[in-house]
Amino acid sequence: MLAIASAGLSGCIIGSGNGPLARVGAMQTENLSVPLGNAKQVHAHLEMGAGEVTVSGGSSKLMDGTITYNVPEWKPDLSYSENNGSGSLMIMQPESHHTTFGGVKYSWDLHFNDKTPLELAVEMGAGNSNLNLAELAMRSLDVKVGAGNATIDLTGDWRQDVSVTIQGGVGNVRLKLPRGMSVRVSVEGGLGSVSAPDFKRDGSDYVNDAYGSGKPTVNVSVSGGIGQVNLELGSPRGIV
Repeated sequence: MLAIASAGLSGCIIGSGNGPLARVGAMQTENLSVPLGNAKQVHAHLEMGAGEVTVSGGSSKLMDGTITYNVPEWKPDLSYSENNGSGSLMIMQPESHHTTFGGVKYSWDLHFNDKTPLELAVEMGAGNSNLNLAELAMRSLDVKVGAGNATIDLTGDWRQDVSVTIQGGVGNVRLKLPRGMSVRVSVEGGLGSVSAPDFKRDGSDYVNDAYGSGKPTVNVSVSGGIGQVNLELGSPRGIV
C-alpha cells in the first residue's frame, strides 16, 4: 500500500494579471512511502518542473521520503505498480500553468532501498539535483536537466556494468565516479567546458587508469548545452 500524508495551512495568493494566480502559503510536507513488495528490479521516474531533488539510499522500504512545498497545486503525484517481478515507480510534480514569483519553495528528499536493482530516470526543468547513488544497486541512470546544477555520486563498487546518460541545458554537472572501477565518459554537444584532472583522453572520450582492466564498466554519455562538466574520481564504496 502506498502512503502519502500531509500537513499544512493555506496562505496568501500571488501572481500576475497576465495569467492564473498561484497560492503561496505555509510550507506543507508530504511523507512518501512505498513498501518493498516482491519486485526483483525497479524502474523509477522522477519528474520535476522546478525545485530541488535529493536522492540517496538507506531505506528499509522500496522508497520513502518527504516532499515540501508551499504552492498547494504542486502536491506530488505518486504511482507504483508491479508486473512479473518488475516494479514501476513514478513521482511527478503536477503541471501548472499558474504564474508564480517570489517565495516559492519545492524540494524532494527521497531514499531508496540499497539492495533492490534500480533503473533511475530524473527529469528536471529548472533547479538543483543532488543524487547520492553510491550505496544503491544501480543498473542505469538517465538524467535530463534544463537549467540548474546537478551533483551525481556514482562511486560504488559495481558488480555489473552501469549505463549513465546525462542531457543538459544550462548549468553545471559534477560527476563523481569510482577510482578502482573501469570508467569511460563520452562528452559531446554544445558544452561550455570539461574539467577532468583525474582522467586521460582516449580519442574524444575520457577514461580512468582502471579502464580496460576487465572489471565492470561505468559507461557515461554527457550531451547537450551544459555550461560546465566536472569529472572526479572518488574511492569505491561497498560492493552492490
